[in-house]
Amino acid sequence: MAAALMNRDERRDVILDVAKAFFLSNGYAATSMSAIAARLGGSKGTLYNYFKSKEELFAAMMQRQCAELAQSLFEFDVEGADPRARLVHFGGVFLDTLMRDDSIQIQRLVTAETGRFPELGHAFYDSGPKVVLDRLGGYVGQLMDQGTLRKDDPRVAATRFKDLTLSGVYQLKLWGVLGEFTATQMEEQVAGAVDTFLRAYAP
Repeated sequence: MAAALMNRDERRDVILDVAKAFFLSNGYAATSMSAIAARLGGSKGTLYNYFKSKEELFAAMMQRQCAELAQSLFEFDVEGADPRARLVHFGGVFLDTLMRDDSIQIQRLVTAETGRFPELGHAFYDSGPKVVLDRLGGYVGQLMDQGTLRKDDPRVAATRFKDLTLSGVYQLKLWGVLGEFTATQMEEQVAGAVDTFLRAYAP
């Protein structure tokens, strides 16, 4: 679609696509607003009309990524859903998304550069993990209120469920030593995490 025919939202999405490609291929420090503007074929001033800084641009990229994950996690109604099936759905979508190559690249980027750019870690956490854990914690809290799970801090419980889902596979993927991880193995990983979580928080 020609730039002149795009509305503001479409143009914003194109900017985020280009920025994501730059961040993942060059790193945060080596990516500049000037280079992104040049790739887009416009002026740096036009880019700044959308995003006031590289930090804001990175945060927006992460917010969009997280919104896609949150939509997948909560794509069917909580009301009436079997809790185990719901948690299996959460765990499956969450693990599958975090094991994707682009998600791994973003995690590596943040880990590598947040020491020099603390704002990067904050932007990543606020727009990514925090949002997902808040939403998941809200659902866990509902299960606790219903008596399906024993009463505890729902945010802590959500964090433990997240850790169980990733345990033993995510870091290996991050380090590049996992090898093949099949759909069957992923299902077994998630099922084990859900069963352990439900036993730990049984009323």
